[in-house]
Amino acid sequence: MTSGRLWRAMGMIASANAVALSLQFLTTILAAREFGASAQMDAYTLAITFPEALQYLLMLASLSVIFTPLFIDARTQHGEPEAWSMALSLLVLVVLFVLILIPVLAMLMPWIMLVLAPGLAPATRALAIELSDLILPGLLYYATAGILLGICYAYQDFTTAALNTLLLALLNLFAFFVFVRWLGWGVHGLIVGRLGTLAAMELLLLWRVWRHKRDVAAPLQLRNPRVWRLLTYLPPYMFGALSGQLEFIITRSLVSTLGAGSIAAWGYGQRIVEIPMAVLGATVGATYLPAFATSVAQNDRVAASEQWNRAAERVAFVLMPAAMLLIALGAPLIALVFQRGAFDAVATQNTALVLAGLALVLPLRGAGGLIVRGMPAFKTRWLPLLLSALSTGGTLVFALALIGALGIFGVALAASLGDSLFVVVGVIVFWRWLQTRTWRVQVLDFAKLVFAAILGGAVSFGVAGLAWSSIFATEFVARILQVSVAAILGLMVFIAVCLILRVPMSRAVLALVARRAHNVRAAQTES
Repeated sequence: MTSGRLWRAMGMIASANAVALSLQFLTTILAAREFGASAQMDAYTLAITFPEALQYLLMLASLSVIFTPLFIDARTQHGEPEAWSMALSLLVLVVLFVLILIPVLAMLMPWIMLVLAPGLAPATRALAIELSDLILPGLLYYATAGILLGICYAYQDFTTAALNTLLLALLNLFAFFVFVRWLGWGVHGLIVGRLGTLAAMELLLLWRVWRHKRDVAAPLQLRNPRVWRLLTYLPPYMFGALSGQLEFIITRSLVSTLGAGSIAAWGYGQRIVEIPMAVLGATVGATYLPAFATSVAQNDRVAASEQWNRAAERVAFVLMPAAMLLIALGAPLIALVFQRGAFDAVATQNTALVLAGLALVLPLRGAGGLIVRGMPAFKTRWLPLLLSALSTGGTLVFALALIGALGIFGVALAASLGDSLFVVVGVIVFWRWLQTRTWRVQVLDFAKLVFAAILGGAVSFGVAGLAWSSIFATEFVARILQVSVAAILGLMVFIAVCLILRVPMSRAVLALVARRAHNVRAAQTES
């Protein structure tokens, strides 16, 4: 894939992610207005928590991560029929497993809900059990979507990934208006709408995947050795997912000791910092994997090293300014978005501290996503275990050491330090495996980005610190201009410093923009 096509694919997926996040946020607002913080909403939230946890543990954090590189390896080493035989056999086994799991979970659901929410009123728990039983068939989508999307990624079909993300959010919003507003089915309408959306998306993914299969003859072999070998890679990645959940629970417990509103501030800060990761970081990870996994399968270390370094440069280049702005403009941004009603200045300050601590190593977190996606290409089992243990253990040790002196910022900083351990060790191992000769150049380019971000952040922070409220009569308008002008000037300084320091990615983006502008002018001239 050429550089231009790669940037276009990244732009398409990033745009789909951004629009989907906006639609999800709108759906959340509408649901909050419809149901508020009621017992019904408690039951709904609890009902969808268990399927989503299973999806994360078994699929997003393990099976879907492992499948794509191994599918590409099978295609490269043994041809299309062997790869498709592995994929179809795995799909059938996963579907059979889910079909057995659904009635078992339905029988156990009363006890599961009792463990998950022992303090709920009996009527609310009964409603949660009923809603959970309704959504359980949706596990078929959660179980197979990662595999189906993985096949599309292997064929560099990024349009399907963008459609899946966008249509999920759009259909959920449409279902809200149909089943909740129009038919008046309440929280049952939320569940039915969600289930219908998952069914529609499953059909879409099956259709898109079937287009890639075409006339490839692939026998179904439930005892396919490649399938069972693939499943042996699951435990290390599941350990990583479980250790991440353990870290989440313990850090939340530590934050809860810091007084009322601390957990809420942590949640708000975490959600904000996840936005650039979801929109930008995940985009780079999705687009770099097919070519990288193919090069590793062909034992072409030179090409794989170049692809890995280029992906790391891209993710650092797009996430560094995001981290810069979140740190420099955290407080005014949070005040603009949240500070009204019960969300006071203290809540803004605490959320800004969480945001600053978590955003500090945002570019490294993006590189961590590349490592997670790339590890299965090397068919390694020990590396995910090592990195997960380092990250979780480091976070907990740093949190206990820093919470006393730095409070909630210390816990957020500890999470960033733990993630940094994951990334630094992972990058070193990747460079050793790929026999990378240019690692010093990569480190220097990253240092240039950090320097540019420090200067740009200082400008943004200084501009935001001006007395904007004394210039404009309306405080809301003052806050909008404060954040907007400070962000624009900071980004201009960041880009200028990157160009002066000759950061390769900044020059590549500038050349791409120039080519696109030239093509547009040429098209206008011809017309």
